[in-house]
Amino acid sequence: MGRSVPLPQVFPNQTATGRRPVSSECEGVVECTALVLAESCTEYEDRLTLFGVLDEIRPNGAGETSFVVYTKFEGCEHASDRERRARILVTDEDGEVLIESAEYSVYLDGTEEPVTIVAAFDLPEGFEVGEQLLWIEAVLDEETLSQTVVRIHDRYSV
Repeated sequence: MGRSVPLPQVFPNQTATGRRPVSSECEGVVECTALVLAESCTEYEDRLTLFGVLDEIRPNGAGETSFVVYTKFEGCEHASDRERRARILVTDEDGEVLIESAEYSVYLDGTEEPVTIVAAFDLPEGFEVGEQLLWIEAVLDEETLSQTVVRIHDRYSV
């Protein structure tokens, strides 16, 4: 006789086509869809404008270093309308939290507008400025949903 052919694996709940049905139950995905650093911002007639989007940070002439962070959180249509806690962290290269925003209540049910948060930051007085990196993190319920890195210089790179 010939070689035996292995039988196909059987999966529970097979359909007539032999394929396993895909579960369409979503537990509600929430994402941070924007994380932007800027020199400043303004709001006029419920519209936010960011000025001077930053890819690096440089102290001003007086040695002060301030910037704003804009974040946008969105939930899918299955996201439950429960309270979530959001904040923005600024950490150093070793992951040590240097500064953090206030904690904000966020409610997303997928049918409403996204939730935006703008937090202003000043680097601590006496902060060592040089060739180093800062990590900016958007945190929701103690989970980092988005992060970006920015260089901090004593002068702009060209």
